[in-house]
Amino acid sequence: MQSATVIVNPVAPNLPSRRHLREAASWLRSQGWQADWALTRLPGDATAMAARAAQEGRSLVVVCGGDGTLNEAVNGLAGSETALAVIPAGTANVWAKEVGIPRQPIAALEVAVRGQARRMDLGRASSPSGERERYFFMMAGLGLDGSIAASLPLNVKRYLGAATYAFMAVGQSLRYRGQRVKLIVDDEPLETRLLMMVVGNTRGYAGITQVTSRAYADDGLLDVCIFQGRHTLDIIFHTLRVAAQAHVRASPVLYRRVRRLEVHSETPLPAQLDGDFYPGYPTVFEAVPAVLTVMVPQKKLPLFRHQKPQS
Repeated sequence: MQSATVIVNPVAPNLPSRRHLREAASWLRSQGWQADWALTRLPGDATAMAARAAQEGRSLVVVCGGDGTLNEAVNGLAGSETALAVIPAGTANVWAKEVGIPRQPIAALEVAVRGQARRMDLGRASSPSGERERYFFMMAGLGLDGSIAASLPLNVKRYLGAATYAFMAVGQSLRYRGQRVKLIVDDEPLETRLLMMVVGNTRGYAGITQVTSRAYADDGLLDVCIFQGRHTLDIIFHTLRVAAQAHVRASPVLYRRVRRLEVHSETPLPAQLDGDFYPGYPTVFEAVPAVLTVMVPQKKLPLFRHQKPQS
């Protein structure tokens, strides 16, 4: 009998009903799986639960929660052979939308146990000394992006959902100013006035658009989109370009594909990892190739360069 751990964030927005989760648990047992269901209570619980599942040699960890809970689980699974799957919940469901995982719990579990297993890269964010580091699954954001994430009160976010991002984004955009930075893009030095930077391992952003639209999850690289400028008017133009998917070739935007990126600035830049504010103020971003197995639908996925399913 194969074994799984199902990690449920009970306070995630858009969580499936208890009835639907009970039905999903019954269905999983009927497929010959022995599964432990665990509820998170505190930040970091999903990391510890996922790491324990990997240490016990479980085949699968299923996360029922948002992208933040998913990020925690990834930090417990990185480098292991235990596969990660998702029952979508949360505010944006960026990963689930990007690879097409259904919202219905049983349909999502069908992907978990009958889908294709893909080995994918992760991003790693760290401080200059390397004392603090954290993996990110989909993306990291610096500057305005991090400032918006830092301003989001979790209790409000839980009830307003995606609308909260829009409200906070408007408020932050009116007062945020670009900052002079020096970047080391692999070995290439680059100086600019940075409004926002997205470091993408995948393509989706906020569940509604794509910023790092050329990214692959299995190429050993991170896609970096650098939005240059000074103030609100520049932010408005950048927003319109992204909405029209015309930003990649625009002159105020720099797009690079890198293995390693360093950021040097006079004052620390706020950062978000997979949509949640990260207080570590990372300045180094690196691609870590092929360290996570994910279960995705049995179909061709643009996010993966190597289209042949990997065992």
